[in-house]
Amino acid sequence: MTKSLIKMVIHNNPIDSSCELNSQKFYYCFIRRMIKTMNPIVLIMLIFALIGFIDKIFNLHLGLSYAFDDGFSTMLTMMYAIVGIGSVGVTLIEAHLDAISTVSAFLPFDPSLLIGILLAPDLGGYPICEKISAHTALISLNGVILSSLLGQFLSFQLPIFSSALKPDEFQIAMKGFIIGIIAIPIGFLAGGLLLQTPYSIFIGELIPLILICGLAALGLFRFTNQTLRIFGFLAKIIQLMMYLLFFLAMLGVFFPAFACTDRALVEDCVLTVLKSSIIICGSLVLSKIIMKVCRIPIRSIANLLGVNETSVICLLLSCATSLAFLPLFSKMDTKGKMLNAAFAVSGSYVIGGQFGYISNMSDSHSTTVFLISKLICSLLGILLMLKFYPRMNRDKTKNSI
Repeated sequence: MTKSLIKMVIHNNPIDSSCELNSQKFYYCFIRRMIKTMNPIVLIMLIFALIGFIDKIFNLHLGLSYAFDDGFSTMLTMMYAIVGIGSVGVTLIEAHLDAISTVSAFLPFDPSLLIGILLAPDLGGYPICEKISAHTALISLNGVILSSLLGQFLSFQLPIFSSALKPDEFQIAMKGFIIGIIAIPIGFLAGGLLLQTPYSIFIGELIPLILICGLAALGLFRFTNQTLRIFGFLAKIIQLMMYLLFFLAMLGVFFPAFACTDRALVEDCVLTVLKSSIIICGSLVLSKIIMKVCRIPIRSIANLLGVNETSVICLLLSCATSLAFLPLFSKMDTKGKMLNAAFAVSGSYVIGGQFGYISNMSDSHSTTVFLISKLICSLLGILLMLKFYPRMNRDKTKNSI
């Protein structure tokens, strides 16, 4: 039965005619075909997801089944965003492309830059950039790279952290967020170079981003509370739009007479959510295994960074999702809280939901550049945080640094 299933997969996905179904190397050929058609990092995440699934169904008590289940707990959040904005939102934009093109003619930069700044890729940033970008070279630059850096912070992390943390803890986290924002233009620059974006187009996107990040950093340094209120207001608007669009999508599914988007598009979005969730399962299982087998290295890293072990573990969890370290935030020391916040702006979801979404929606090269850009920004954020922490920690009672 298993071999018949594999034959069907090979028949539906022909890659290499040199592999004969009756060959002794049948299974080797099947594995080679699967590797050729899949991003290797995605394949690794699927393997770890399988390990967590085996622990669950056979009750092996390896402690991985809980991490596997936690991966599926992210489906609801992604469902609202990806289905709502990815189907109804994109359809509405497609219906008004002419108007958007007319307005964008008066902007000194491509309109996809604003989308990349305001929305995470899986909150509609990528599909909307794909529709409104005047240059195909900017789809990956703004829809993948920028939206996964600044877009995910403004549209998701900022409102979540501001509501979940205590006021004094949020003020500490905000100092780290500021440093993370400062590092974003460097990762954006690296992404543009790796994507080989034409210079004449790229410079027009980079300069506004530097100005925007500079103004945001200045506002957060000098006027933290006022700037936070502005960002929180924008995030709430985005969330309300997301819920409304999801409602419209579901309304069309159950009452086709009221459909405002193609049902097939809604189904594709649901499938994307499922694939992304399974990849998140694998990333969380991987994080769990690392924490179990690398306890001594974690202690060494904690001593090197000058933080407690919980802070280092939270850095690992943040690679999958920044939501994972929220329950542990109060257990971190002050330096660890700032360090995790600086890392989370760009480093969160590097092997989590965004990675799963990008790997499904974009090409392999763009996915690789996505990983590199996020790692550059997150590591730079850590280095800057370590450098400026003594200065930031001098006066804990002030709201501004």
